[in-house]
This record gives sequence, structure tokens and C-alpha cells, in this order.
Amino acid sequence: MRIMKNQQLARVSPWVLAAACGLLALIIGVFAVNNYWRDKALMTDILLEKGATLIRFVASSSRNSIFAGLRGGQDISSLWPGNVQQVLEYASGHPGVKYLALVDSDGVIIANSVPEQRNRKVSEETRAFISALEDDSLKSRKFSFRINKDEKQSVFQVAALSPRFGKRFLDQLGTYVHPMTNRGERVPGWRVPYGQNPKVKQALEELNKKRFAILVELDMEQFNQRLQRQKLEIIILSIVLLLVGFGGWLSILTLEGLKGSQSRLRRVEAFRDILISSLPVGLIATDNKGRIILYNKFSQELTGVKEEKALGQSTEIFKNMPELQDTFESSGKQQRTPLQREVRLIADTGVRYTVQLSRLAIIDKDDSFVGTLLMIQDLSQVKELEEDLRKSERLAVLGKMAAGVAHELRNPLSSIKGLALVLQSKINGEKKERETATILVQEVDRLNRSISELLDYARPQKLQKKKVYLQEFLHKAVSLIRIDAEAAGVEVVVDIREEVPAIFVDEDKLNQVFLNLFLNAIQAMEHGGKLTVSVAVTDGRVRVTVSDTGCGIAPEDIGRVFDPYFTTKPDGTGLGMAMSAKIIEEHGGEVTLESQVEQGTSVIVEIPC
Repeated sequence: MRIMKNQQLARVSPWVLAAACGLLALIIGVFAVNNYWRDKALMTDILLEKGATLIRFVASSSRNSIFAGLRGGQDISSLWPGNVQQVLEYASGHPGVKYLALVDSDGVIIANSVPEQRNRKVSEETRAFISALEDDSLKSRKFSFRINKDEKQSVFQVAALSPRFGKRFLDQLGTYVHPMTNRGERVPGWRVPYGQNPKVKQALEELNKKRFAILVELDMEQFNQRLQRQKLEIIILSIVLLLVGFGGWLSILTLEGLKGSQSRLRRVEAFRDILISSLPVGLIATDNKGRIILYNKFSQELTGVKEEKALGQSTEIFKNMPELQDTFESSGKQQRTPLQREVRLIADTGVRYTVQLSRLAIIDKDDSFVGTLLMIQDLSQVKELEEDLRKSERLAVLGKMAAGVAHELRNPLSSIKGLALVLQSKINGEKKERETATILVQEVDRLNRSISELLDYARPQKLQKKKVYLQEFLHKAVSLIRIDAEAAGVEVVVDIREEVPAIFVDEDKLNQVFLNLFLNAIQAMEHGGKLTVSVAVTDGRVRVTVSDTGCGIAPEDIGRVFDPYFTTKPDGTGLGMAMSAKIIEEHGGEVTLESQVEQGTSVIVEIPC
């Protein structure tokens, strides 16, 4: 099951895996960056809200303090900015506050939670930041912020304009009882509203003309720590993603290598199967328990047992072939002993084979016996070739001996023929004796002719080749036997439907071959018939087929037709077909024969162009 899953995973395209890793990287990157900016915005809002709260506290506390002082009869000059200074110092006690300051439009610090920095000027960047503030009412006050980065550290600055002392503020002061006179006496009935006091009003108007801003600087340590943690998380996620991507890349390479290995393995296995199936040797392999694990196609042809029936079975499946089964059973007793023997094998199909059995032991790298390999080689054709070779050797010896005997007989035959002629000339009156002398001369001539044919067959001859146009040649050869064919009632048909190229042959020898084939065909049709000569050109060879409708040749005689001295004719020598085959072979061609009894015979002559 695991192998199947790995194979399914191996079939997935590496680009799909790469796209998945890329999409995962994009998602993680978007989430990481989004979390970073979200935390940064959140921390900024927290610091801004903290600064705004402190500014509101300072503004409210300062106004209430001044309000109480004015109602107590104190002078505005003694209240401003002293009360603001006290409020700033009190507010700076909150954690994370570096300082709070009241700054005028010129950038001079009027009040500061750090007293020693009073009357100093802020930096040009801070002054520009304060100058950009919009003059607005307290209810709709706008708070501005910025991150001030100096050489040592970064601080978070929040600023807003201080509240103005408007008419509503003056009306809330109520009435003021004039103090004692210089003599310590009250001025009876003199109650003047304090807000309408010209001095107070003038002082507040002078104060309102000036523009003040409340500046808060907050420590960004917590802010920076949070951002550092986010950056660290992004770095960790990036490293993890890099490792995942690297692992994915290695996985892709591994999968590609696995796919390549599996593909190569499949090709090797397919090639091995084809090779084993194509071997002209039977291969049967068994494991150490005697079960068949390898069984090729040639073994199936030799034994007649199907492959699907044999695989996985024991060697008892060959019980009808005891020679084969004994070979396997003896391998268990002598595991490492090779064996080679030649036996006659009768397959399940009834066909007999002469085979050579070669048994080998299969040994693994640990020198342990793991099975047996049996090679079965069909020797039937080899045996036939050996038999043909022995037959050819016997015929060659016989031919040499016959040629020697024929050569030695020619001289005595010449003498006998001479004496017969002399005897024939001496006999004048006796008819019977004269006929006897004539028969003696004819028999000597026939014997001499046979000896000449025998010598021609045994003696190698040099061919006199020249260009011959086969179409004209065949028509000329047919014309020579046409009278004999008509006398025997045989119809001769020459079928040449395509252009035949010229061939280089010995015309006289080739004429001897075809005349012999034509005469044999005519003689095979005692009651008439049809002689057909057809020509075809295939694969650079000219094929001439001479067919008749005669008596045919018995199956047991077909293999002997080209043997010297084999004939079925009463007056034949048996050298005609042997001589014809020899001439065609000397031209590099081949003669084959097809025949059926009572249906006719076809002799096929193939000559290279």
C-alpha cells in the first residue's frame, strides 16, 4: 500500500509541488507582513491614545487649577505657567512617560516635567512638528504624533494645542468681593463680577494671543520590543519556510529521481522480459522450494505447457516428461552440481524433440543456494543438419568413387563399341544377329551417355556468364519443346506480366535447366494438361515458376527429388534434377519444389538479378 502511495505521489508533476510551495510562501508572507503592520498600527494607536489622554489630563487639570486660583483672588501671572508646571510633573509619573512640556510658538519650553529643561528650545524637527498643529477647540482637538529618532533611541511624540481661555471660562469665574481697603475696611455693597475685571480680562486676552502646545514624549521600548518580536517571528517563519521549500525541493528531486529510476527499471524489466521471451533457448527457473518463477515462451513451445499454468507451480507439472522432471528433482539432491545431457523429449502436444538440458545452480551473494536454472536447447535442426552433412559426405564419397569408376569404364566401352561396330559390319545376312549387334552398340552409347552425365555432375564447371533477357530466353526455350507438348496434348502458357530486368547467367547451362524442367512437366502429364511458366521480380531476385497439372509427387519422395540417381521414370538416369539444382546453385540461386498428388507440381527457380 505504501509503495502504491509513493508511486501515486511520484506521478504528481514537480511543477504542481513547486506551485503549492510558492502559494504557501505567499500566504505565510502576506500573513506575516499583515501581522507586523497590524501590530505596529495597534501599538501606534495605544501610544497615541496614551499621549492624548495625558494631554487631556494636563489641559483639564491646568485649567481647573488656574480657575481655582483666580477665584481665590490670585493673579494670573502667578498662576501661569506655575500651575501647569505642577500638573506636568504630576502627570510624568505615569509609566512609559519620558517627559511632558508646554511649548510656545517660538519653540521655547515654558513648562516641563523635567524642571532643568525649562526655557530651553526644542529641536527644529520638533518645532516644525508643533507648528504644523491646527488651532482647534478642545472638543474637536486634533492630536498629532510622530516618531522622533535620534542617535541614541527613538521616542514617540504626541502634541496638541493648549486650550484657550474664552468667554465661557470668564463667565464661570462668578463674582469677586473686593478686598479690604488700605485701612482694613470693607467697601460695603461693592460686588463686581471677576470675569469683568478689566485687569483679569486683559491678562487673559494677552495670554490667549499666544499659541501654546502640549508635547508628550513616550518611551518606545515596549513598542520596539513588540515590533522586534514580530520581526523575529517573520524571520523564524522565513527560515521555516526556507527549510520547507528546501525540503520540498529535495522531495521534488527525490521524486524525480524515483520516477526516473522507476522508468529505467520498467524499461530494463520490459527489455529483460522481451529478451528472455525472444531467446531461442528454453529457460525454466525454480526457487529453493522447487516452485517455477521463470518460464519463457520457447519453453512453452518445447513442453506444450502454458506459461500461466506453469508459473508458481512445482516441477511435478512436467510429470509427463520424466527426463525434464528428473533433472529438476536431482538438483535438490546435488544443489551446486551442474548437469548437461542430451535427451529425447516428447511434449504434451505429442511432438518429439531432441534437446540438450543444461542445469545450473543459482547462488546469491551470501553463497547460498536460492534456486535452479534449466536451459533447454532444441537440437532437432542441428541433428537434421548433422544427418544431412553425413548424407552429403557419403554422397560425395560415392560421387568421387562413381566418377573414378566411370572414367575407368569409358576406355573399355570405347573398345566394346568399336568391336560391336566391326561385328555389325561383318554380319550381312542374318537379321537376328545384326539386330543383336545393333542393340549392343545402342546400349554402349546409352551407357557412355550416362557416364558423361555422371562426370559432368561430379566435375566443377566454369560458367560463361553474359547478359540475358529472361523474357526472350523463356519464349525461345518454350519454342524448343512446343512440338513435344502438342504431341502429348499439353497446353503451354507463358505468363510474364511485368518488365523483367536482364540477368547475368550462363545461357547454355540455364537453357539445360529449363528444358529439363519443361520435359519433366510434359512427361508427368501422360493424358494431357497445362504447362504454365510465370515470372515475378521480388527483393532483387527473379522468380520463375514452372507448374504442371500432372500426377504430382508422393510426399515421401519430395525430399529425394534432387538426390543423384533418384528417379521414378523407367528409363531415367536420376541426374536431371540434381544437375539442374547444381547449376542454379552455381548461379547463386535456389530451386524449391511444391507438389500434390494428382493435382500437379510447381518448381520454383530463383536467380539474383
